[in-house]
Amino acid sequence: MAGVRAGENIAFMMNFVCDFIDERMDRLSFDLDFDHYLNEKYDGMYKEDPEVAEVFADCIGDIVNMSEKMSDDEFRDALCDPYDLVMDILKGMAY
Repeated sequence: MAGVRAGENIAFMMNFVCDFIDERMDRLSFDLDFDHYLNEKYDGMYKEDPEVAEVFADCIGDIVNMSEKMSDDEFRDALCDPYDLVMDILKGMAY
């Protein structure tokens, strides 16, 4: 997330997702921890940027919830677009 200013909760979740997308985290670890971290960090994310929190929970959260029939590569690919959307929102370049 170089060059992007985000609060600590948003940065944590973005780095968490990025670690999986970039294959620095295995699928099992991601699956086991995603919902826990989102529940733990969501209120802080919302205070930092409500739009990012909503897009993150709705888009990325929905993909995670529908991912059990996806291969690891399909799952990573599906996460890229909403991850990029959040990055664009943080940069002020979305929509």
